[in-house]
Amino acid sequence: MLQTPFPTTWLLWGALILAAFFTITQVVQYPGRIAWKLVKSVVMGAVFILAVNWVGQYFHYHLPFNTLTTLTAGFLGIPGVAALVAMHLWMFPT
Repeated sequence: MLQTPFPTTWLLWGALILAAFFTITQVVQYPGRIAWKLVKSVVMGAVFILAVNWVGQYFHYHLPFNTLTTLTAGFLGIPGVAALVAMHLWMFPT
C-alpha cells in the first residue's frame, strides 16, 4: 500500500492553525474595528430576528431570541436567518 507523504489531516490542521493565526493578528492589530463589527453584527441579527418574529406572529411562528440565534443571523445575514427558520421548522415541527 502506498503511503502519502503528507496525510490530509496535516493539511487540515495546517489550514486551521493558519486561519487562527490570521484571526489573532487581526484582533491584535485592529481591536476597535473587530469590536465594531461584532456589535454591528449583533444589532443587525437582533433586527433580523425581531423582523422574523413580527411577520411570524401572523402565521403563529416564533424564532427563539437568544445569543446564538442573534449572532448567527448577524454574521450570516438573510441566508442565516433563512437557515435558522428552516432548522427550527425541521427540528421542531408544529
